[in-house]
Amino acid sequence: MTSLSASIYDAVVIGAGPAGSATATHLARAGFAVLLLDRARFPRPKPCAEYVSPGAVEALHRLGALRAILDERPARLRGMRVVGPDGVGFTGRFLRGTGLGVPRDRLDLHVAAAAERAGAQFLQGVTFESFAPARAGVSVHARSGGHALDIQARVAIGADGLNSRVAHQLGLARRGGPTRAALVAHVLGVSGMSDVGEMHVGPTGYVGLAPLGGDVTNVAVVVDLERDRIRAPVCAALQEQLGRFPTLHGRLSDVEIVAPVRAVGPFGRTTRRASAERVLLVGDAADFYDPFTGEGVYAALKGAELAAECLALALGSDRPGAHLAAYDRMRRQAFLAKWTLERIVSRVISRPWALGHVAARLARRPEMADVLVSVTAHAAPPSRVFRPSYVWRLVA
Repeated sequence: MTSLSASIYDAVVIGAGPAGSATATHLARAGFAVLLLDRARFPRPKPCAEYVSPGAVEALHRLGALRAILDERPARLRGMRVVGPDGVGFTGRFLRGTGLGVPRDRLDLHVAAAAERAGAQFLQGVTFESFAPARAGVSVHARSGGHALDIQARVAIGADGLNSRVAHQLGLARRGGPTRAALVAHVLGVSGMSDVGEMHVGPTGYVGLAPLGGDVTNVAVVVDLERDRIRAPVCAALQEQLGRFPTLHGRLSDVEIVAPVRAVGPFGRTTRRASAERVLLVGDAADFYDPFTGEGVYAALKGAELAAECLALALGSDRPGAHLAAYDRMRRQAFLAKWTLERIVSRVISRPWALGHVAARLARRPEMADVLVSVTAHAAPPSRVFRPSYVWRLVA
């Protein structure tokens, strides 16, 4: 029988991925009684590109989880290479810091462990069912095995991912942007890998390659569901999709798939807002647009920092609603440039002529490629790619 260590918690966090565990860590460090829930038992598989940008690495350091992750000996990434359908590509190097290729089961395990070290109670194998207003603030109804749990908390945080049940119950979830899904696998023996991640764009999607260390590569095929579809079984579908990328021919001919192929999606889901009365949304529960720029882990960790700041003020106030409402303004200030760049990049990669033009320019001007890749990795400020001089040199 799952046991609760408090009759009333200051905060209950639903979902123990990077966003939820990081939020729990920051709140527990501030002295609040925090309960962290997840329906899985860790470590557990999680389909993901498994790329951690330099900006996310810095956030992991602030969280106190980086040392344990580095002990796993992840791949060190120093940039990204982007290749268009015609084979024209460019490589950008990070202007600051180093990225990592980390299996998500290990990343999530260490971030959840940081929450426990900070003092949060972590319950695994607990499925969230619903929540309702209560005298204390929020009453969260969940189930562990055959047992019902009624959890009382002053605030709740929905960090339950792409298809967030919390966001749906709040009526905040909506679809937006292109409809895409992905097939993800760990592959041994991909030839030609180096110290950069790779993105290969095709007519109906793209492939991401992220070194994970030990000659293992994360291979993620993202398909535009409006132009194509993923057929079962998923292992055969992965091979079929990879065969559509001529820029990868010969590099995957003698490989071994060392972990089950997993599907995730569809993507392209946002929320009207990420705050409600006594409830906040963080990570993919708040928004998920397109994984091409690989910013999901950074957005989760940075969003957790913003959420924890607002929640700490709310929990210390007689008027918590005003502080929770400020969360949406803070997210917009922090992520507006990211959202704008995501949408621009998404439009460019869906138009081969536009991608070919940009790739050719950046191949001839590596210093501009370094800036663009660094901005997407939060290793340079977004203002650098929105300067008129940069845009003119890119498109003229």
